[in-house]
Amino acid sequence: MNNNSLFSGIPGVLIPVRNLEQSANWYRNILGLEEFQRGEITVEFKVSNGDPVLVIFQTDQAPAVFPRNRHIEGNYFLFKTSDVSAAHNLLRKHEVPVTEILLYEGVQRYFFFEDPDGNRLCVEE
Repeated sequence: MNNNSLFSGIPGVLIPVRNLEQSANWYRNILGLEEFQRGEITVEFKVSNGDPVLVIFQTDQAPAVFPRNRHIEGNYFLFKTSDVSAAHNLLRKHEVPVTEILLYEGVQRYFFFEDPDGNRLCVEE
């Protein structure tokens, strides 16, 4: 870590959803995330033992839309896993539409899927 940096981490990632309860159930039951805090328009989930946390928040402007770029088209949030095949199989078991497992520069395996609000998500190994 750069000792001159003003920043020490990223405490959370926020994802907009239209129906807080439906989305909270999906992130908890399909992705297996642990809910640990709930507000009037937010639900916070632990993704792992440390930062960051994933926060879904209710809005009428979902999904999040990222600008087109030369890297990846569309909107996406990345989840890290040690077994991309197991994650892919789990989502398919829950009938979540997923892309095929892709290979980036011959070394990194990943795939895309969407939450109920159309937020594009990615799992990478």
